[in-house]
Amino acid sequence: MFEHAELTLIEKMLWRIKLRSDRTNVISAFPDSIITISPRFQHDNMPHEVSLLLPTNNGARHLIDAAVKTPKEFADAMLGLFLADPFLNMAIECERLAQANISWIVNLPSVEQQDVDFEQQLADVGLGFHREHNNLEIFKAAGFRIATVVADASSAKASALLHPDAIIILPRITDFAAGFPSLRQRRSTAQEISLSLDGTGWKGMLLGLGELSEMDHERQWPEALDGVICRPQILS
Repeated sequence: MFEHAELTLIEKMLWRIKLRSDRTNVISAFPDSIITISPRFQHDNMPHEVSLLLPTNNGARHLIDAAVKTPKEFADAMLGLFLADPFLNMAIECERLAQANISWIVNLPSVEQQDVDFEQQLADVGLGFHREHNNLEIFKAAGFRIATVVADASSAKASALLHPDAIIILPRITDFAAGFPSLRQRRSTAQEISLSLDGTGWKGMLLGLGELSEMDHERQWPEALDGVICRPQILS
């Protein structure tokens, strides 16, 4: 009983999605947001995108439990899960999420957000991007629609092999060293990734992270993007 009481109190974080006006009907029933767990450690000097990666956070199963218990709170949203979690029982979780009418899955938070050296260390022990991709493949085979988080051109090309409905560009931890990455920096990364996807045959939505102040100003968005994801906000 204590466990179920704890689950109702899990804090969640909302990442709003906004597509370009000429892209809204390209993919049917595209989600209007992503829901992830919120960081258990929060500080004004640490962006939520960074603190979400700390080992103080609950695993993917806690958010899945919440989605199963209160599915209406997750309606019309992608579910963001840490898919490098070695303790996920994919067969069981696919069935539970399907019963809760969850239809979209994204690997968020992702090891792609770590700095390159640490990401390689995780990969060396089987907890890297490859594990996330394997689990996304399992979700897709089970009938879920998927989106993948990437940080650079090489991971974007690898993600295209999964034929996801969306590829989401997120900055690495190191990109936050001087604050939120500038629009110029994000535009450059988006262009590089977009060019790397040419010739792969991938036809989904390319999305990138943006400030709340940018959401309603489509002309400011990096030209290569089909839409933006707003920096996350804690759900009360």
